[in-house]
Amino acid sequence: MSEREFDVKLRQGLQETAKNVVEQHRRDNQPLIFSENGQVKFVDPFTVAI
Repeated sequence: MSEREFDVKLRQGLQETAKNVVEQHRRDNQPLIFSENGQVKFVDPFTVAI
């Protein structure tokens, strides 16, 4: 597998994982939580495009 093929597969995997996380949070009606510049952020999963 070339580096380019690996990069494409890695990106596809990350996109699929992000989609699954958003869908799970929507089902559970839970906010998405992440850190940005050391500050915790809460995001409504229904406002995130998938």
